[in-house]
Amino acid sequence: MNQVGSIDRDVSWRRMVARVAPRLPEAWPVDSRITTRQGLLLFGAACQFATVWITWALWQTRSDPPNLPTFDLPPWSFGWWIVGSLVWVCVRPRSGLAVHWFLLVIAALFDQTRLQPQFFGLALLMTACVWPAGLAVARWFLASTWLWAGLHKLLSPDWFGFASHWLVERMGIDDPDALYLPFALTVAIVELAVGVMACVRPRWAAIACIPMHLGIILMLSPLLAAWNASVIPWNLAMAVIGSWILWSSAGRWILGRWEPLLIAAWMATPLGFFVGWIDHGFAGVLYSDSVPRGLITRHDGLREIVGWGAIGVPFPNERRTLRMYFERSARPGEKLHIADPRWLLEDQYFVLGQDRRAVPIDRPSFFASTPIIAGDPSVLGVAKDSPRSIFRLQQAGVRMLQESLGQPIYAVAFDKQSFRPELMQALPGLPNLQQVQLAGTSVRDQDLVPLAQLHLLAGLGLDNTDVTDRGLETLRDLPYLQHVECENTDISAQALRSLLSKD
Repeated sequence: MNQVGSIDRDVSWRRMVARVAPRLPEAWPVDSRITTRQGLLLFGAACQFATVWITWALWQTRSDPPNLPTFDLPPWSFGWWIVGSLVWVCVRPRSGLAVHWFLLVIAALFDQTRLQPQFFGLALLMTACVWPAGLAVARWFLASTWLWAGLHKLLSPDWFGFASHWLVERMGIDDPDALYLPFALTVAIVELAVGVMACVRPRWAAIACIPMHLGIILMLSPLLAAWNASVIPWNLAMAVIGSWILWSSAGRWILGRWEPLLIAAWMATPLGFFVGWIDHGFAGVLYSDSVPRGLITRHDGLREIVGWGAIGVPFPNERRTLRMYFERSARPGEKLHIADPRWLLEDQYFVLGQDRRAVPIDRPSFFASTPIIAGDPSVLGVAKDSPRSIFRLQQAGVRMLQESLGQPIYAVAFDKQSFRPELMQALPGLPNLQQVQLAGTSVRDQDLVPLAQLHLLAGLGLDNTDVTDRGLETLRDLPYLQHVECENTDISAQALRSLLSKD
């Protein structure tokens, strides 16, 4: 009797699994109709093909931007191999999908520029259409992606600043200054809400994710922003296949003992982004723009490390990939500044050695032109200006000067109307500043503290202010400060001489 009961329970379990997410056959039955899962798999394969086609140059060998192999690997083109695996998926789903995953991973080992979330996200959505376990994995992938996309935006000053303003302005919306903050808050809350629903009310999320992703597609389409076309097929698949995944998950909280570990992994892994352990593309950092950026000072000018162009994707801005790009594109003696806006990580500075390895250096050495490498004089390093700082100062009406378009900001001028003490905190984000004008403002001694981080500061205007000798004390260690205008202040001649004396 117990044996029969055990068999009955086993049959019931198998029926339940088959009802939730049965596997596709290895080959299509000749006389059967295309099921929902088969149709969704074909749709996912078509979206992946469209994404690869849009980014075709990414999958080839290139010189600019160079391929970034994980190991010492020769350049290799993977475009047609990836397309072939998608054809295989359409004919023999299980083995074809295994081959497709294998090729995606190998292609990324040959070139880390291919570590873009849309390719791997689409592969995971297709996996959910083939294997029962894939359904659970994909459900929690969706929940984590939406949750963290919203959380990262809520935590990002860059999203509530230049990033959302740029998007609103690019979409051609009138008066972006008035609308970018409501837009930023709405997007973040919607993504976070859909992520929460995916955890506790999957069918609500199944409905809500459709207009959310269609809205993203509209925003990125030629009708509005006309930007980042490579993620449009991914968003379409997230709306269609993602909705089916969540609808199929209704009525079940956890399936199997391994799923709590899966949930914990998906939800906790994005935390690694804040300490540089997890790439931003796989941690839900989508459009929040709080990512590292790299600027190379070359013998013949500046070069910012970006993607786009023929490859159709942004550069994967990670500290290691920025350094790899530098080692493959720069010449000995040239320098790299990695500006990292994350709270727990500091900026990095490098010079390229004769062996084409990036050598870490300190900040004063970066800004100096004295030779660091024997036989090859180093350039005078130029650091990356913070978009966050530029945006804050622009919004306040502060005047900023640069020698020409694309060059760093070298001077900032405040007036009575534009000066606010909190804006002084933005100045260290402009590390190439040589002149700061504060004449006639309400600046006080304590407001000058951020200026101590401006290594290249050479001139400071303090006429007609309330700054005293005490304020100058904070600037004593600036090596290039040569001129301070201080008429009609309480600054003594002795304090001024002491500050400007470099003996």
